[in-house]
Amino acid sequence: MKVLISTEAHQNISEIYRYIEQDSLKYANETSKNIYSFIHDLEKSPYLGRYVPELQNKHYREIIYKSYRIIYSIAEKEKIIYIHFVIHGKRNLESFYKSYISKNNF
Repeated sequence: MKVLISTEAHQNISEIYRYIEQDSLKYANETSKNIYSFIHDLEKSPYLGRYVPELQNKHYREIIYKSYRIIYSIAEKEKIIYIHFVIHGKRNLESFYKSYISKNNF
């Protein structure tokens, strides 16, 4: 399967990088590199992640890297994995999700 990363997800990873960079450039580089690595691991194992427990919609799945949740969906027919966003695990996912859905006309 092919992985497509949304602009929003790229921005999320950049924000994570900038936040961590304030304390450690090395850890910021390591974290963003590993998040992208986890994302690309989905090409071989798209069902690696679980359904997002807070959401009624079972269309969305997530994989976890340390404190970060990588939210994605799978388009079977197209053989594409869409990475929608990456957020810190302590953020309120339901409100973030509603904001994301309204911004992206879902």
